[in-house]
Amino acid sequence: MERQSSRVLVCYATGTGCTKGVAERIAEALTRAGLVTDVAQFAQAADPRAYDAIVAGSGTRAGSWHPVAKKWMVCNAPALKSRPLALFTVGIAMADRPEKESETLGVTDRLLERTGLRPLGIGAFAGWYDPGKFNYLERKIMGIAKAPVGDFRDWEAIEAWATRVAGTLTTARGSANRSGSALS
Repeated sequence: MERQSSRVLVCYATGTGCTKGVAERIAEALTRAGLVTDVAQFAQAADPRAYDAIVAGSGTRAGSWHPVAKKWMVCNAPALKSRPLALFTVGIAMADRPEKESETLGVTDRLLERTGLRPLGIGAFAGWYDPGKFNYLERKIMGIAKAPVGDFRDWEAIEAWATRVAGTLTTARGSANRSGSALS
């Protein structure tokens, strides 16, 4: 009997399209690793119980994941606890200050405390700041924060992380199946 490929939901929240691009690139890397992927915004995401694994991420606003992403994660926490999970956060803070990675990861840590989730991988990536894609108030805040203008997504780092995650998701799924754990 031929082994069926794992189905992975890659879901995301974005305000300007930046995180959508990251989610799509992650899905491409997972697909190259032999996984079957679906990509969707949280608002349109299917029931996570229909998937073998989940990769979820959000851009940041005011030091937090988008509200729709947080709500989806909290509401689906029971299902997410029963399957391999990886999370990623995208933010401009890391654009010109790589030392801000721990701050960006802190955004994810607060979500984990709230949900009790234990992801197999957590990624933090620089995003973009294109003033034309932000509203007036956001532009003012970005100006005060002296956010650099440009696209700072590091595609090689994103793909490397996704490739590592693919191996982890596959290994976790395989181990769970051999031990009899229910990861349907």
